Amino acid sequence: MNNAEVGKKLSSLEYNYQIEQDKKITELENEKTRLKHQEEVNRQRIIIWSISIFLLVVFVLSIFIYKAYKQKEAANKIISSQKSEMEKQKNIVEEKQKEILDSINYAKRIQYALLAHSDFLQITLPQHFILFKPKDVVSGDFYWAIEHHNFIYAAVCDCTGHGVPGAFMSVLNIGFLNEAIKEKNITRPNEIFNYVRKKLIENLSQDEQKDGMDGVLLCIDKQNKKITYAAANNSPVYISNNTLHELDKDKMPVGKGIIEKPFTLYSLNYNEGDMLYIYTDGYADQFGGPKGKKFKYRQLNDMLLNLHTQ
Repeated sequence: MNNAEVGKKLSSLEYNYQIEQDKKITELENEKTRLKHQEEVNRQRIIIWSISIFLLVVFVLSIFIYKAYKQKEAANKIISSQKSEMEKQKNIVEEKQKEILDSINYAKRIQYALLAHSDFLQITLPQHFILFKPKDVVSGDFYWAIEHHNFIYAAVCDCTGHGVPGAFMSVLNIGFLNEAIKEKNITRPNEIFNYVRKKLIENLSQDEQKDGMDGVLLCIDKQNKKITYAAANNSPVYISNNTLHELDKDKMPVGKGIIEKPFTLYSLNYNEGDMLYIYTDGYADQFGGPKGKKFKYRQLNDMLLNLHTQ
């Protein structure tokens, strides 16, 4: 009976144990299923969030790209408009530049017509040369010559200003020189310079402006082999017997200046083979050489002395 009772208890214990085990297994499986489901839910949630974030980023980027495209489109329109305007302005500038250049070139023709003509110089002064290389199209420097009462008048002058303003001054001064000799019949170079200075001061030198010119005016008497001249700030250079002489000058311009006394009449007797040079500061003031310095008058005169027989 005791064994039967023990066996019965053992069977009951085994049955309860089995039920407990089955219950635990069921709970484990349920937990596993729950965890698996939760994992699946989490995975889906991550996928949804990832897609949402991706779409949000794409949306934001799309907005930026759209704005950038619109800005670029607007910028292209502005650039295109500006380019069109620039092209229009360029055409206007080129047209104006052409008009200005045409005017300056026409002014050059007028100025060159007033300079000493080569045919006239070839007849009156066959042994001569001219070096005239303006920096601009027109020049403030000029060379001029006429014949009047068997005298040859020749001048080389440097007017105030460069380019177009200087060219205007050169035309005006040539006009005053012609007026003094041909209309007023003034024969002496110094008196001619006095007359030109008077006209310049009367017509231009208002408000203390110092418009005028530097230069040398020669009066050549070929019959008596004599030269008279007036010199304003520029010295003629005379070479005789292989010796260079820098001739006298008045240290004042033809125009309004610090000194306004009458110009001096200088004279010079010459012989066959002698050389006389008149020039402005254009050549001596050229910059160049290894150190980029001015050429200067001393080197220019030395060069003339070395080359005068050629």
